[in-house]
Amino acid sequence: MDESTISQKLSELIATKTKLNADDIRPDLNLEDSGLDSFARIELILVIEETFDIELSDAESANVATINDIVTLIQEKTGA
Repeated sequence: MDESTISQKLSELIATKTKLNADDIRPDLNLEDSGLDSFARIELILVIEETFDIELSDAESANVATINDIVTLIQEKTGA
């Protein structure tokens, strides 16, 4: 799965958890600025794990700040 596909799917997932439109979600968007509270962020991580068939540690989940960080992590975990 390439970076563009991962980014698009991730934008769609974030849009379902926030009031943002998927087209407005940029790679440099900070998760704190996206409107995700701590519970929604945990839900998002769980959905990401399920969607991309990966497992993220608590440390990995805590260290992602932007959409780009998540894309990079997904690429590392999937070997993309």
